[in-house]
Amino acid sequence: MRQEDKIFTLPIPTPFPVGDINCYLLRTDTETILIDCGPDTDQAWQAMQDGLRKIGVTVSMLDKVIVTHHHADHAGLAYRFSEQGIPIYGHARLRPYLEQDQAFLSRGDDFLQRLALSFGVPDEIRALLPSYLSALKWLGKGRLDHVLQEGDAITESGTYRVIELPGHASDQIGILGQSGVLFAADHLLARVEPNPLLEQPQPGDESDMKRPVLAYMRSLRKLQGERIEIAYTGHGEPIRDVPSLIEERLLQRKARGEQLLKHIEGTKTLFELAQVTYGNRLKKSFPLVMSEMKARLDYLVASGQILVEKQDGILRYTRKGSEHESHE
Repeated sequence: MRQEDKIFTLPIPTPFPVGDINCYLLRTDTETILIDCGPDTDQAWQAMQDGLRKIGVTVSMLDKVIVTHHHADHAGLAYRFSEQGIPIYGHARLRPYLEQDQAFLSRGDDFLQRLALSFGVPDEIRALLPSYLSALKWLGKGRLDHVLQEGDAITESGTYRVIELPGHASDQIGILGQSGVLFAADHLLARVEPNPLLEQPQPGDESDMKRPVLAYMRSLRKLQGERIEIAYTGHGEPIRDVPSLIEERLLQRKARGEQLLKHIEGTKTLFELAQVTYGNRLKKSFPLVMSEMKARLDYLVASGQILVEKQDGILRYTRKGSEHESHE
């Protein structure tokens, strides 16, 4: 980071259990850039304006807003900045969410229901699935002005660049500085492991987009090849020993998969395994449970420890080498 560059943390309240989101103001000698913007609530908007004011900045002074991914706590207020003429930057996959593409979103409920059916989820539990549109409650309808992709410079000097980090979200990006500063958003968090969330496919998707845990682990390994001195995260405190945390997260993924392996006797569906793993907690947070269970199973399939076969529209998992062995 050059001497002229300054980083300010702007904690913004959210209505979510995760608590505040950390938005960041990056000031170089020529630019003022906001990274992420908080959920679409009056409280968050007031906190954003107050936070900027405390460091001598107004919304009109911003040169750009970078949205790291489409989740409402990161993207919700983007439209407010658009209304004041500030350009919005983000990954191409952010667009249908931020611009609320109705054709795309209307397919979301069907996607979730088909997914749940393939997991062997009974009707009474599938009825608990939220509407795809409900995720937009705190995401204001905005517009994406500039698409960012791997390697793009986000500053005039070229000292900060985009690094694509799909996994927690398919459009997740980080911002990496030549000095070893990483704005990691939700890809790395100090105290909790991000959930690799299942998403509705977009045109041209590769198969790994259907298995976000594999993209997440690949993104972690990708960061192992970068020099990172400090990571500023979407929630919680900065990470100062990034290599150790990355190794910890990779080992956690392996351990979670192998813990589940103990419960795979005979042929099992995802829902049957979720019942064993989560018990009475299953209904309370079922969409997150679906993503987490799929992540563990996808890891076990990819590592060659189990096999999966689709029978009558339902995915069924068996241990490799068992007498019930299936074939993908």
